[in-house]
Amino acid sequence: MDNLQGENRSYWKASTHAVSYSKLAKDEVADVAVIGGGISGILTAYYLAKEGLSVVLLEAKELIGGTTGGTTAKLTSQHQTIYHDMIQRDGKDIAKQYYQANQDGRKLIESIVNTHNIRCDFRKMDAYVFSQSGSQTKNLKNEETAYKELDIDGELTDSTPLDLKVACALVMRDQAEFHPIKFLHGVLREFETMGGKVYQHTRYMDAEQNGEQLTITTDTPFTVSCQKVVLATLFPVEDPHSFYSNTLKPFTSHLTAFESEHAFDKGMYISDDDPKRTFRGAEDSEKHMLIVGGETHPTGDGSSTYEHYESIRQFAENEFGLTKMLGYWSEHDLVSPDRRPFIGRIEKDDEQMYVMTGYSKWGLAIAATGARLITDLILGKDNPYEQLLCPQRELSESEKEKAEQSASSISIQAKTLKPGQAKRFELDGNPAGMYKDRNETTHYLDLTCTHLGCEVAWNDGDETWDCPCHGSIFDAKGSVLAGPAKLPLNNVNPY
Repeated sequence: MDNLQGENRSYWKASTHAVSYSKLAKDEVADVAVIGGGISGILTAYYLAKEGLSVVLLEAKELIGGTTGGTTAKLTSQHQTIYHDMIQRDGKDIAKQYYQANQDGRKLIESIVNTHNIRCDFRKMDAYVFSQSGSQTKNLKNEETAYKELDIDGELTDSTPLDLKVACALVMRDQAEFHPIKFLHGVLREFETMGGKVYQHTRYMDAEQNGEQLTITTDTPFTVSCQKVVLATLFPVEDPHSFYSNTLKPFTSHLTAFESEHAFDKGMYISDDDPKRTFRGAEDSEKHMLIVGGETHPTGDGSSTYEHYESIRQFAENEFGLTKMLGYWSEHDLVSPDRRPFIGRIEKDDEQMYVMTGYSKWGLAIAATGARLITDLILGKDNPYEQLLCPQRELSESEKEKAEQSASSISIQAKTLKPGQAKRFELDGNPAGMYKDRNETTHYLDLTCTHLGCEVAWNDGDETWDCPCHGSIFDAKGSVLAGPAKLPLNNVNPY
């Protein structure tokens, strides 16, 4: 990607000095070991230490180097449009509780900022989800109805404070934004002041039962002995019965940072049109910045990362006249079937190991709520969000079917294929195909012809995908062999 302007690095990382912590260099003993140095792990370690527990925080790479360091850094309960669907699927009480969990998380972060005087560019900001084409007006009207049912402070408008042409926009008031790395540096300082110990470049390997204790082995010669373990990594490093593998779906988004002549300090924005665009302002010394992202797609689907960045760059230039791109980076997250994270005991009766995962691209505010929840579970206290976020909660039948279809069921189907065979299946309601080559590698394809959108069909004699509409022929892995199609079939990731 030599043609891209700027540095391939998150703006938040580029605008902050890294903190230095050593590898684990001796055996440690603590009440709790927290695995993962993002916002979930750091805030959980902070709250546990605040309650008087001894805590060791381990990070496999660099602290705040993963999803937390690559986010747009919005502290908002407005997760594009979620509440209308949640009311329809789970009921008003669950939707209200989910909203409140995010509101509480934002307030917890604000309280920490004020209590410890952490300078992290925290500022109140209204949040907007908008449609420029007008194609999503009905969807936004449904979401406004949900706002009214849930007593959310916001409503529809046909304009925004930003000079942005919109057909319709939905505002949620009194949200916030911040610099996540500056914030967590301040939290880490307070954690160490309370006696917490931090080690980076120290990878969790296993947890061995040793009486009532757990012994954490690492990729160093040293261990951590503890009573409880919190797994606050992007994907849980322990996965009993492959539950999380079969339930969570990985997605990648792409972000950019542009220098601007004027400040973008009039709201945080995300589009409801396709392709999605999300943006917010930031300040770097004397420079005004705009963080612009979007282009979310299934991780590993084979799409061009350069084209994703280029599409965002064109949006920033066309909408705001911005041409100086200072940085670009990718961000990864896991999406749960009901878009609520899994925070709680890793298994129903496990009182020693806890998990925090599946934030579905909106994890900053609710991570703070999750940190309080894990702390209360470890201390044996009641917490109002235990059932809402419980990993063992009941998913609806449709959600179960989606999870099974997208993971275990597809995996089982793939195992039944012999080399040279292919099979059609559905992925999120769209036609997809799987093909096993002679090396027994399975390839997954979108079966939508890239000519005019007809569905291609498997030709088992020639081992090709053939289009019945205009005669395009694709080989088993999706490359064009003949016909009017110019582009190969798209790859998809069903897991």
